[in-house]
Amino acid sequence: MTLSWILATLVAVLILGGLSFYLGRLLWLIKQQQLKQQQVVATKNANLTESIVLIAKAMREGQCELSEGALRLWVLLDHLQLPEKPDAVLTYPGLFKMYDVVKDMPTHQARKERDKKEIRHLDHLREQAEIDLKADILADVHKLLAFFQKQK
Repeated sequence: MTLSWILATLVAVLILGGLSFYLGRLLWLIKQQQLKQQQVVATKNANLTESIVLIAKAMREGQCELSEGALRLWVLLDHLQLPEKPDAVLTYPGLFKMYDVVKDMPTHQARKERDKKEIRHLDHLREQAEIDLKADILADVHKLLAFFQKQK
């Protein structure tokens, strides 16, 4: 073998070694990033779960209006990231129906800017929906609490 052949082989080995090291480092960094992302999702899910359970218990005990609870729960359930997340519309139809009634109703400042007659009408619709859907909503709250009890 000639010196140039040995030198070319050595350079090739060094290049392959450097690329292998670089690839290994990139794979390690990706793994670390995935672990960090999983921790962030787990923390977020834990906070969401705590809020969902708290609101559901308050609804069950009558400490939270059903319409307000349904609105809050629906948003929280939407943000929950579980591997086997049930289809909320099919699993909790009472909550979905109540959410569907109140989702577009004005709140806070927008409510203050509306005509009193319109607000009374919207309140009547909301209250009637709470009466009509109460049994379904409470059944869904029970299912929701049972689901999160199993998750522990």
